[in-house]
Amino acid sequence: MAQGKITVIVGPMYSGKTTELLSYAEIYKLGKKRYRIFKPIIDNRYRLEEIRSHSGMKEAAIPITQSAEAERFITDEKAVFFDEVQFFDRELAETVKKLRHLGKDVICAGLDMSFKENPFETTALLLCLADEVIKKRAVCHECGEYNGVISYKYVNNDAEIDVGGFEKYYAVCLDCYQKLTRP
Repeated sequence: MAQGKITVIVGPMYSGKTTELLSYAEIYKLGKKRYRIFKPIIDNRYRLEEIRSHSGMKEAAIPITQSAEAERFITDEKAVFFDEVQFFDRELAETVKKLRHLGKDVICAGLDMSFKENPFETTALLLCLADEVIKKRAVCHECGEYNGVISYKYVNNDAEIDVGGFEKYYAVCLDCYQKLTRP
C-alpha cells in the first residue's frame, strides 16, 4: 500500500485557508473518492456539523473533542480533512501520521500563530510532518496590502485560544502589527 500525503494549509484569519481546504475536498468529490472532514467541537461560529469559509463555501463535517476520535469514523476514505487544527490537541500529529501510513491523504488547515506571534503547538507539529505546506496571506485590514500574515485581536481579551471572527480579529501585515502593538 502506498503512503498517503500530508498537506498543511496555514496563515492568518481571512487568508482563505478553509476555502483552500474545501477546494481540495471538491477535487476528491469530482474524482468520486470518499473523504471525511473533521472540525474541533469548540469551533461554534457556524453550524456544529459543517465547516464554512468566510466567503460562504461549506461542507458537512464531524465535530470531535479529541483528535484520536477521528479514527473511529474512518474506513475506506481516500482523504481525511481537519479544519481549524490549532484548536485540536497535540495528538493530532500522531493521528495524521497513522492515517498517512494507512495510505490516506490528509489535508489540514489552521492558524500557524496566535495574535501574540506565538506558534500554535499542534499546527507546528503538523508542519514538521507535511509533504506540502501552503502558506496563505490576507489583505491587511490596516494598509490594504496583500501582506497580512498575522491575526490581530482588537478586543481586550488576552486568551490565545479564543474562537471568533470579525467581532474580535482581523488580519494585518507585520508593519501594521508593529504599529498596533507598540506601547
